[in-house]
Amino acid sequence: MKRLLIASTEEHSGKSLLALGLGRAIEARGLAVSYMKPISYEVSYATGEPLDRDATAIRELLKLDDDLHDMAPIPLEGPFLREAIEAGDRGFRERISKAFARLSQDRDGVLVEGRGFLGMGMSAGLSDLDLADFLECDVLLLTRYDGEEAIDRILSALRLFEGGPPVLGVILKDVGLDRSRSLIEEVLSSFLADRGAEVLGIIPHDPYLRYVRTDEIARRLGGRTLTSAEPRIVRHFVVSASGIESSLRSFRRTPEFAVITGGDQAEIHLAALEVPELRCLILTGDQRPSRDVVDRAADAGVPVILAGQNTLATANLCSGMLDRFWVVPGEPLEYAVDHVRTNIDVDRILEKARDR
Repeated sequence: MKRLLIASTEEHSGKSLLALGLGRAIEARGLAVSYMKPISYEVSYATGEPLDRDATAIRELLKLDDDLHDMAPIPLEGPFLREAIEAGDRGFRERISKAFARLSQDRDGVLVEGRGFLGMGMSAGLSDLDLADFLECDVLLLTRYDGEEAIDRILSALRLFEGGPPVLGVILKDVGLDRSRSLIEEVLSSFLADRGAEVLGIIPHDPYLRYVRTDEIARRLGGRTLTSAEPRIVRHFVVSASGIESSLRSFRRTPEFAVITGGDQAEIHLAALEVPELRCLILTGDQRPSRDVVDRAADAGVPVILAGQNTLATANLCSGMLDRFWVVPGEPLEYAVDHVRTNIDVDRILEKARDR
């Protein structure tokens, strides 16, 4: 049985998406696979108990019948790990190990999603290095490619794993469409391979994968949605504080955008609602818009989110939402999974992974 732990050198690098793409590719080869996220920090209380949101989605997408409590046995990041640090309790390892044993029964492979970033959880003995060690996993490194800095992060990771669990190689994502790919193929691949990090995938940057849904925006902002519109995809945020003419110019040249502005800026709200590419109104300062604005937005099917933060804080939070990929079933996710699958060397990964 293959045991693969996906670790990343930075936060929000797309580990869940890689696990899903790799899982689909393994299943397409007639092999039975399972998925595990030992420690969660994206938790939903939709059923009244804490359940990992990514594990829930991947369970559905890979059509797994495993118990969600096995797939995500430690469902809260902060409180549990503080307790582990303060009490020196290592019962979490036993819980994870027992869940892993159940998941691995009659499977050809288990994909384990690592922590937020490499090194996270060291103080509690529950880092990616620790997880790979006691679960006897091979490690697959995922790194967002941003030039020399990415190479440094990979080399630092290799240093961390020296004498520990084996690193199969590295997958580089968000590789630019300029000379970056040829540089990787012609120079950096052999450089990294000589140092123990064979390049097992080069995933090009694709702006189509940079988006967030309006229901996720509302959840992240802790905001109230004032219309009953269906969730929409947002790819850009436009901040508008004043000035109808300049605001309209920005609106008209921006595709699939959301406007962030004060709740008292009725003229801007109404102007934005005239632009077909508008996907969402995000109104700040916890000030409700006029009835006319809400009615027009409802008629147009545009969600109106009332945020409690000021405009600057809201804009910063929204911008960060575009820096990660959201595992939400739908056409954009299927596109993203295919994009990953076709740009990683699944056969080589399976060839290098040990049978345990």
